[in-house]
Amino acid sequence: MNIGIVVHSQTGNTLSVAERLREKLAAAGHAVALERLEAEGEVRPGVRDVRLKSVPDVEAYDAVVLGSPVHAFALSVAMQAYLRQVPSLAGKRVACFVTQFFPFAWMGGHHALRQMARACQAKGATVCGTGVVNWSRRNRDQRIAAVVDRVSRCLSS
Repeated sequence: MNIGIVVHSQTGNTLSVAERLREKLAAAGHAVALERLEAEGEVRPGVRDVRLKSVPDVEAYDAVVLGSPVHAFALSVAMQAYLRQVPSLAGKRVACFVTQFFPFAWMGGHHALRQMARACQAKGATVCGTGVVNWSRRNRDQRIAAVVDRVSRCLSS
């Protein structure tokens, strides 16, 4: 399967999860490409007019993984901008994950995942898996492994 991972990461935390996922999917025999969302200027909560340097085209992928940090209890504005601009996800299996500093997913992680899933479904995607990595938890590595496993299983089935 040809899988694209589109990730927005400012500190490198979300990117590190995406890289672990890329490794696991590649080891399972999938062709995997990781594409980073980069914004022009500052990305922070409350910024409305986020311009992306490029909008990764996901047409060639059989499945897509979207990864983003949580900002101010919501999906990052860069990922929101991407999801508004991507033309279609029709017929694609999509998995979504977010990373957040706070220790509990109910502190913005669940809300951000719902935002992402709704936007993907509105573009025609079938969302097959989601996950939240709480960066400040002591069991962060286990949480990362669980999200990577969940997402890779949903795309491999």
